[in-house]
Amino acid sequence: MRFTLEKINKYKYSLKTVLITLLQMKSIKKNSSSHFLDYKNFCYNYYRDGFTKEGIKVNSLDIYYDDLKNKNLNYLSDTFSEKSIEEFDLFNSNGKISCLVAKNANSKKWVVGLHGWTENKFLALRLVHHFWKQGYNILTFDAFAHGLSYGEKTDIGYSSISMLETIVEHLKNEEQADSIGLIGNSMGASTSILFVQKNKLRSKINWVVADCGFSNIKLQYRYYIENNLYHVPWWKIGFLFTHKFSKETKTKQRKYNLLLNMKKAKSNPIFFVHSKGDTFIPYEMSQIMYEKKIKYEKVKISKIWTPEGSEHVNTIKNYNDDYILKTINFARKWEVNETK
Repeated sequence: MRFTLEKINKYKYSLKTVLITLLQMKSIKKNSSSHFLDYKNFCYNYYRDGFTKEGIKVNSLDIYYDDLKNKNLNYLSDTFSEKSIEEFDLFNSNGKISCLVAKNANSKKWVVGLHGWTENKFLALRLVHHFWKQGYNILTFDAFAHGLSYGEKTDIGYSSISMLETIVEHLKNEEQADSIGLIGNSMGASTSILFVQKNKLRSKINWVVADCGFSNIKLQYRYYIENNLYHVPWWKIGFLFTHKFSKETKTKQRKYNLLLNMKKAKSNPIFFVHSKGDTFIPYEMSQIMYEKKIKYEKVKISKIWTPEGSEHVNTIKNYNDDYILKTINFARKWEVNETK
């Protein structure tokens, strides 16, 4: 645990980095300004509609089929089709939430799939295919500032909470759901955890599978710019990044810290999944969240699985059989939540 904390705490200011920043403030502010513009463009540059450069329609099952091929998932001939899935819209006070639904007759069990940053509701089908095959009804949706839903500048899932509230209300009131589970990867994983921490409807959620989510968006920004984009110590080029993103997105990004309110989710079983080979979001973030979560559980209801290897969002690819078995078993255990 100590090593885990040290790896993540590296992306917090220390006395040393504060002093160096003060001494080099002029050059650090200049470098940070130029890098922020570059990073902002990187964060907002993804397909929401139309066609990809390969000619694949973004909002279609074709992009899901292409995703299965790229990940060598062998259920392409036995998955969702145009006949089995329906596209529809929900609305809240902010605008349209674009959704997909696939039902199983006589089932009141529902699973909501939450996609990652730059993805959409069709790519979220990857996460829920095996639940649908096991008799669950499934729903996926375009997150805030993704796909055909409302929103202009992504805040990496923070504003998707109100969308998810509308969806849960719909499932309870219109579909008479007797069980609702959430499964998300990356941004979708963190959104799922944030929902059961902060939203009034968290008691309606029976279980959560959080696949490779981040624990703190501020530290994730810093980790990514240092290790993936620029290979320069984050404090030399990331001054005020979180503050600037807050102004861009009109949300308090510094509050997107899942370690602050884990106690509020103490009654929601969460299955943390995060492969150790993830270079996009370090698996230690999930490890820390899990350790924090179980501190508040009188009886342990949450679990964690951190298999070796496997890059970001690829655990479902590299450990497909185990992924299906473990997530289905976790869901079944909590369809009638004993803690509520």
